Amino acid sequence: MVKLQGEKVYLATLELEDCRNLCEETEFNFSNPTECFIVGFSSVKADDWFHEVQNKQGNTHIRLGIFLPNADGSATVIGEIALQDINWQNRSCTLGYGLTKFEYRCKGYTTDAAKTILRYGLCHLGLERISAATLENNIASQRVLEKCGFTLEGRERKAVYIAGKRFDRLIYGLLAEEFIKVNGSS
Repeated sequence: MVKLQGEKVYLATLELEDCRNLCEETEFNFSNPTECFIVGFSSVKADDWFHEVQNKQGNTHIRLGIFLPNADGSATVIGEIALQDINWQNRSCTLGYGLTKFEYRCKGYTTDAAKTILRYGLCHLGLERISAATLENNIASQRVLEKCGFTLEGRERKAVYIAGKRFDRLIYGLLAEEFIKVNGSS
């Protein structure tokens, strides 16, 4: 079982119940969509997702839960984060993340989780490059990436269609030496 400690949250291997909680508790902002809506994501689909996570874990993906410690010593799973599409030959991958409820967003939890998994991937697994993409209207995600040291590398114009609107996809990249210079290696 993997457990990575951040400053505000910790990251750990997702269990089946965690996947169910993530699916049941995710809230979407329908007035300002920042991602494609996952229609029909339920506890049944969560079971399938859990098995998919397990099959890819450590091979092409490292997907972990984002856990917020509680005062009583327990923790609440508030999201998930992943190094995905890992190409071991090129030592590269993409970063993906999401939090469940609005109440957890814009509090630094995603930035903390991202820095934690990036440090793991770049400093311990030997990855050299990590990419990420977000929509032009997802300002919070852009801030997370910039705080972690990512550089905006490009824009795919009108690449995503959500709720009757087209959005540009912004492409970011981060090299190991850039991350270490800004965030350190430990």
